[in-house]
Amino acid sequence: MNDLRAPFRHRPKRRIAMWRRPARVPEYWRVVDFRGPEYMGRQLPAPGTRQMELLRLVLDSRDIPYIITGHGSQVRAFVPPMFETLVRTELADVASEKAPASPSPAPRRNAHWAMLVMLFLIFWHGLTMGWWPLPFEHVPDPDYWKMCGRLDVAAVRAGEWWRTATALTLHADSLHLFSNVLFGAPFLVLLARRLGLGLTLAATLVSGMLGNAMNVLYREPGYVSLGFSTAMFATVGLLCADITVRSPARGFRRLALPAAAGMAFLALLGTEGQNTDYAAHIFGLLSGFLVGLAVSSRLRHDGGLPPSLEYLLGFAAPLFLLLCWNAAL
Repeated sequence: MNDLRAPFRHRPKRRIAMWRRPARVPEYWRVVDFRGPEYMGRQLPAPGTRQMELLRLVLDSRDIPYIITGHGSQVRAFVPPMFETLVRTELADVASEKAPASPSPAPRRNAHWAMLVMLFLIFWHGLTMGWWPLPFEHVPDPDYWKMCGRLDVAAVRAGEWWRTATALTLHADSLHLFSNVLFGAPFLVLLARRLGLGLTLAATLVSGMLGNAMNVLYREPGYVSLGFSTAMFATVGLLCADITVRSPARGFRRLALPAAAGMAFLALLGTEGQNTDYAAHIFGLLSGFLVGLAVSSRLRHDGGLPPSLEYLLGFAAPLFLLLCWNAAL
């Protein structure tokens, strides 16, 4: 059998582009390539050089007789009809293994704008603590700010839902503030580079409020808390969800790596300290991941938000916070 196949083989010793020796092909032989069984006969656009090299390797590996003829844009591969089904099956398996994965989103150049969010948190903390000299006569003292804006479980259950948002902008002291800024800034920047700043702000605010709402359902009446850490862990959850949905990785690694990173960050920073609200950190991470799955799935389907909607979300998030504070005061 090998002796019969040998005369039909045309094996160049160099690249396909150098195959210039003509070959006589029987009329009943069929053209094959990686473009599926719907392509029959010989009227096909020419494949690329690397594709043809891979085709030759597949045919050689199964010891199938073939003829490759032509050069440049006229390169064609022919096999006897009896081997056509086998060849197409082999090529379909190879093509499925080499299917291109979905590309990662292109990073945005908006790190400096994302850092302005952290500067706003510092400015707002200074405002509530009386750091800045203001021309207003009636400025609430720090205790009044905390009393009106903190996450009070009993008050939220009574209908003061805005506390789930205002509590994110309050901090117990300067150490609490700068620890959240220090550890939250890298994740906020990474998320803004992947999603866009406007969508990042809106998704972080919604996830932080959702995490606080979960904490209200979990805690007993009389429990109070405050801080940006719920939103900080929400950004971690959003980032893990976006990597899970839009990562080029496949299989179990696509979910395992982001989940392991989020849980490691939670174990490292989310359960330490006497006054740490561990439940708020867990709920923030969970809510961020759930919101991130919805947001990233939509982005993967649509390819991104239009710039007008991006700007609208960027302005809507701080405006909504101001409206919540207006309701609180």
